[in-house]
Amino acid sequence: MEIRGLRHLVLGVALCVGIVGCSHNAKNGANGGSEYGASTNGAGDGSDFTGSAEQRDLLAKRKFYFAYDRSEVSEGDYEAVYAHAEFLKNNPNHHVRVEGHADEHGSREYNIALGERRARTIANALMSQGVAPHQIATVSYGKEKPEAMGHSEDAYRLNRRAVIVYEN
Repeated sequence: MEIRGLRHLVLGVALCVGIVGCSHNAKNGANGGSEYGASTNGAGDGSDFTGSAEQRDLLAKRKFYFAYDRSEVSEGDYEAVYAHAEFLKNNPNHHVRVEGHADEHGSREYNIALGERRARTIANALMSQGVAPHQIATVSYGKEKPEAMGHSEDAYRLNRRAVIVYEN
């Protein structure tokens, strides 16, 4: 009887430790965090930004879409990428994570590589404008974090992207 009670006690403690260890406290809203704990304060929110309304609008653009199976920045996106570069050069204490994504076409491995190429394309464009490499991290999610669910060209188009996430 005593061993059975001890076993229940150990199981109960393990369960509590597991629940506490897996708990998630997502920052949101007023704290400036996102669901991933990365702060979005900085570019475009007015805290460190002193540029024009046009520059603010450019900094608000953080998603960059790509053609099917491509990793080149579209001509219309360069102005926004360069606005982020200018902000980062003038604010060396700010860091970004560039996330690369793909649609569901292709294997997991292929899409991870394609997402990485897309993230590196944006990162390279930032660095070509003078942003320090230590201010930029890249990650590829491949097809694992779609923006749009579904099997339509509209959904695929939205999932072929790179996203700039400000981390501080």
